[in-house]
Amino acid sequence: MSNLRIGLVGAFFPNFDALKLGVYEKSKEDMQALAHSLDFELIAIQEGVKSQEEAERAARKLEATGVDFLLIQASSFSLGDVILPLVNVNARLGLWFLPEPSFEGEIPLNSFTGFNLFASIIRLHLQERHLPFKWFFGMAATPQFQRRLEITVRALGALKRLSQTRIGLIGAAAPTFLNLEYNAPSIARRLGVQIEQHPMDDVFGRIDGYTDSQVTEVVGAMTARAAEVQVTDEWMARTGRVYLALRDLAEEGAYGALGVRCWPEFQSELGGIGPCAAIGWLNETGLPASCEGDVPGAISMLAAHHVSRAPVTITDLVALAEEEGLVHMWHCGPSPPSWADETGQALTYHPTLDRASPPDAPRSGVSSDLVFAPGPVTIVRFSQAADKLLLMSAQVVEGPSRGYAGSRGWLGDLHMNGERLSISDLIETVAYYGLEHHYPLARGNWTDVFHELAAWARIDILGRIAYQDYLVSPPG
Repeated sequence: MSNLRIGLVGAFFPNFDALKLGVYEKSKEDMQALAHSLDFELIAIQEGVKSQEEAERAARKLEATGVDFLLIQASSFSLGDVILPLVNVNARLGLWFLPEPSFEGEIPLNSFTGFNLFASIIRLHLQERHLPFKWFFGMAATPQFQRRLEITVRALGALKRLSQTRIGLIGAAAPTFLNLEYNAPSIARRLGVQIEQHPMDDVFGRIDGYTDSQVTEVVGAMTARAAEVQVTDEWMARTGRVYLALRDLAEEGAYGALGVRCWPEFQSELGGIGPCAAIGWLNETGLPASCEGDVPGAISMLAAHHVSRAPVTITDLVALAEEEGLVHMWHCGPSPPSWADETGQALTYHPTLDRASPPDAPRSGVSSDLVFAPGPVTIVRFSQAADKLLLMSAQVVEGPSRGYAGSRGWLGDLHMNGERLSISDLIETVAYYGLEHHYPLARGNWTDVFHELAAWARIDILGRIAYQDYLVSPPG
């Protein structure tokens, strides 16, 4: 996938000192440095533009290079018609203005007025086009400018990669999980993601086709990252084969993520195996994979992976410690080893498949058993039609226990749209929206990035529903 391409053009008027002070030249140099550190490609028009004709030539060059985001700098005051060709470039827009180098005598740049003029023309003269833009202020080396640009780079970079993505669905959603349905045309329209469904046999038919050396290599990598391996070599080998089959199917289909129906067919057709640890290793090695055939979950995990640039996971919300204000997020073992606290990951027998079996019955494997390391996390999930976004921040903290066997952690300090959520607020919010019971997680607080991603994609972000003693019923 190609990196985000940012176009840069400076607009000025000869009566002001943009050329004399070299502000656009300095901006190009600083932006090139940021392109390296933030991992985007800079396409800069070499000379500033001062007329509509020059802006038209610049626009044609930028259009030809396929820029994704066009940053228009008011290097000084500029005539209003300069903006008209530039907003016709097929790219999202940013407007940038500069601080005045002095505060007395003749005004050097009048850059804020240039920005103000451009913004007003877009909002008023071109209002029927509904053109969103993001403003930037200051030299490119300043912290505020860099913070705002990094948010944009991560948000638009994720959107660009999603628009180039195919998701592979293995089987379908798990039996009776009717809330994991999805609207493929709407998802494609809003995010550009294409979904391709495979029968389970497309995975099962590959399982026995790998050599012992191929399996040994994968198992060696998995066990090297684990603090403890509690299962037999046979179970690890079978898990390695599942990983290879899923990985190769994804590579052949050019899939950016997978939704895997992990039960009941894996158990009935492959001798009771749970693919959890294999899914955890997919997540660790850069291929987000959701449990139970959850396509919107897989898309959400992929977006979180692109934004955070780190492994992601998916959980259920399973228990509440109301007095402590904590929630327990858990699943039966799909989390990557890099999520583990200082105890590390244990590769164990499956914590749920054998619950009804007699104590002396053969056990099933393999699960990624770990407790999440402390720190900030982001909970993010696109709706079935990708027209709404659940977005919360939280902290993984020490809870009242180590939690249930599997992949898990206690979360506190929950916020939604900047508002603190009590446990009762959380329950009210889950009930009000009928939130799907899978919650993708990313390491770090990326709520600012997802707010911007949603704004560019015209996706509504869900708000907190405050707890009430009376029935709170959604409209309609």
